[in-house]
Amino acid sequence: MFWSSAAFAGGAVVYPTFIEPWRVQINHIPIRVPGLPRSLDGFTIAHMTDLHRSRFVSAEYLTACVVKANALEPDLIVFTGDYLTYGRSRHGQLIYGASTDGAALVRDVAQCMGSARARYGVFASLGNHDHWFDAKLVTRTIEAAGIPVLRNAHAGIRVNGTTLPVVGLGDLWTEGVNLSRAFAGVDAPFALVLMHNPDGFEKPLQPGAQLILAGHTHGGQVKLPFIGPPIVPSQFGAKYAHGLFQKADAQMYVNRGLGLIYPPVRFNCRPEIAVLHLKCA
Repeated sequence: MFWSSAAFAGGAVVYPTFIEPWRVQINHIPIRVPGLPRSLDGFTIAHMTDLHRSRFVSAEYLTACVVKANALEPDLIVFTGDYLTYGRSRHGQLIYGASTDGAALVRDVAQCMGSARARYGVFASLGNHDHWFDAKLVTRTIEAAGIPVLRNAHAGIRVNGTTLPVVGLGDLWTEGVNLSRAFAGVDAPFALVLMHNPDGFEKPLQPGAQLILAGHTHGGQVKLPFIGPPIVPSQFGAKYAHGLFQKADAQMYVNRGLGLIYPPVRFNCRPEIAVLHLKCA
């Protein structure tokens, strides 16, 4: 009895700390879009978010995740923020297991992201942790690795004669969302939107923003049976913790992310690479 109890207790610590946080799950999600241009039918997007490079999350692990995404041969790869965990308390103490050199964490994660390869390119937006550290430095470093960072801005890619706008919104908690600036000049029936914090889905959306990719929540990191995630960084609780959501013509997919923050555990909430498959409805 004692040994079985000890084994159970040991497993309850070992699995969520040393096993599940690194068991990356690849989720394939069909996205049926009314009015989707035929040229985009079958287009695939690999979505990674919340990498959170820190002493808890290694560059080697993140590079392996990008290698997995590359092997899927997606048409597009996107990242939606929170690339490092770095911060100090009011008393100047490092928190969340941060490195003493945040710039080194940014260089590490940018190098990992820079190895991403997709037919039509790679794009990124920022999250709250990037702003809490240094948004300008994070932007410069990622762009130096060859990835455009969209902050209330957009870029257009040509796919089989059709322009696909990729719109990156500012982080809701820090930079703020500026839809008019982000969508200025966008004239297309379908736009892909990168939005770190899913709480923005409750606000009025721009016409044409039919697919929104978000992260931020980590799925709660811990999902208890019959209860769900007890803690989610959202004003709406667990409403947008993870999964596909619909509002009018817009759909939002919330990714559980690849990294984690303190406490560095995951339970019943594996890290995720999401692959969105666009389909004509």
